[in-house]
Amino acid sequence: MFLTVKLLLGRRCSLKVSGQESIATLKKLVSQRLQVPEEQQHLLFRGQLLADDKHLSDYCIGPNASINVIMRPLENMTQKETRQPQPQPQPLWHQLGRVLGKHFEPQDAKAVLQLLRQEHKERLQRISLEDLEQLARYLLADEQCVGPAGQREPEAVSSELLQ
Repeated sequence: MFLTVKLLLGRRCSLKVSGQESIATLKKLVSQRLQVPEEQQHLLFRGQLLADDKHLSDYCIGPNASINVIMRPLENMTQKETRQPQPQPQPLWHQLGRVLGKHFEPQDAKAVLQLLRQEHKERLQRISLEDLEQLARYLLADEQCVGPAGQREPEAVSSELLQ
């Protein structure tokens, strides 16, 4: 069966796999095709994070399914260990509360802040991965993340090539 694998920034590829393929093997294929190291990949299907030790069939992933790849940055452990703790910036809500406090009475500022937090929470719960992709494309429009227009996608890579 063929799967479509999409990066958040728009690159995509088709992969030929069997339903009994492990998620770890799928990550190897994605690494080869999209040049994303396996340890940086989070694979998502219908909003669910796929575990390396499971198989495609465990998630009912069938032909022509679409898998999303979220990349996490690699952190250098030596930098992490030697870095001095930085003072944490104050959270957005605290800063917003201070701004509102300059323009409203304390009880009104608190009520407005509470309404804004509730609306923010509700909107975040409704956001989809497609919305995030669209936002990323918009914010990164100046960067050339996708190959030149008209460039054909290479043929699908089969999992049999890994063995």
